[in-house]
Amino acid sequence: MSKETRINSFELMVIHFKNELKAIFTDSGAVLILVGALIIYPLLYSFGYFNEVLTDLPVGVVDLDQSPISRKYTGMLDASRDVSVICKPQDLKEAEDLFMANEISGVLLIPKGFQQNVLSGKQANVAVYADGSYMLKYKTFYLATATVNAYFSGGINVKRYMAEGKSFQQAQVANSPFDVQTHVLYNPSGAYGSFIMPGLIIIILQQTLLIGIGILGGTFSESKVSPFVLSAKKRVKEIVPLLLGRVGAYVLISMFNICLAVVVIHHWFNYPDKGNMLDVMMLLFPFVLAVIFLGIGLSTLFKHRESAIVFMMFLSPIALFLSGISWPVSAMPEWLVGLSKILPGTTAVPAYLRIRTMGIGLTDVKPELLFLYAQAAVYAALTLTYFFVRIYFDKRKSASSVKKVI
Repeated sequence: MSKETRINSFELMVIHFKNELKAIFTDSGAVLILVGALIIYPLLYSFGYFNEVLTDLPVGVVDLDQSPISRKYTGMLDASRDVSVICKPQDLKEAEDLFMANEISGVLLIPKGFQQNVLSGKQANVAVYADGSYMLKYKTFYLATATVNAYFSGGINVKRYMAEGKSFQQAQVANSPFDVQTHVLYNPSGAYGSFIMPGLIIIILQQTLLIGIGILGGTFSESKVSPFVLSAKKRVKEIVPLLLGRVGAYVLISMFNICLAVVVIHHWFNYPDKGNMLDVMMLLFPFVLAVIFLGIGLSTLFKHRESAIVFMMFLSPIALFLSGISWPVSAMPEWLVGLSKILPGTTAVPAYLRIRTMGIGLTDVKPELLFLYAQAAVYAALTLTYFFVRIYFDKRKSASSVKKVI
């Protein structure tokens, strides 16, 4: 009995599992992408978003009125958390020069006659020049000014009502008949890092897996070495163990990466966490399987490792956009939403955020969970089909070569 005959499917799977791990950890590029990137990227982004919200945005105030009330308005704006009045240019030309030199990010103009209009009960105006090319700066400055306007106008109205003989409480009710209470759910502070990082970590996990698997696939194609252990006649029974062994190696690395990024870093930076960790892991398991099967399938297309890097890097910004993190999926064309389902992250990210930040149960994301399992099955079937077809054509090629020799 030959050695090949004695090897069963489980032993073949273990052999390919070990071979894949060896290939990963002997390739510095693969280690950097599959392990190092899941340490570097989440930490880098998390430290970058550490302040969570944009505060003390430097702005200038052009006060053409130079009155006590205009100075009070300027002081209220400077006292806000969002902006900091760092200079008071004499005119708009000087303010424009400072803006173009990137010394300030916005300009507030208080026109002449501001105090006179306020005291006479006429409408007083201020002009806000905000940087519309940078949405966060624009939004921060605009909302800060709108808040100051609301408080400033409210104070004036209350004083006017009190001058008419109303009590302070009556003046408050007259100024604001409706008491609107706003409750911000799941991200009470409105922090940008807490909004973007949980979903971004999942996309990073997806893309690093795809890039790492693609690099190894391209390297293997360059070597022109057969991935099979058994002889050509017995390779059909080796296909499933080969695929499962490779998948097992990437699942092992992914579990380490998930524990690091999804658990440690998530808690370290205090991102919103209302979900059950078991539910999170049960969702991420089919996601990881789908990504790995997709990566192995795509890796068969690359003849050089550089091709894998270029293609996957090209795919990364597309994956980020289609995930719905940077732009709501509901605002995308339907055909683009359907096309985006090719990538597992498009399905996993919304479900993950609902479990992790909203605290819903696994049953509430059952459609997404089943879709991820179906996606993994489809990519596994396509990859298996490729290997079966490859073996078939290799046999025909070998047979043709033998006939030519004869």
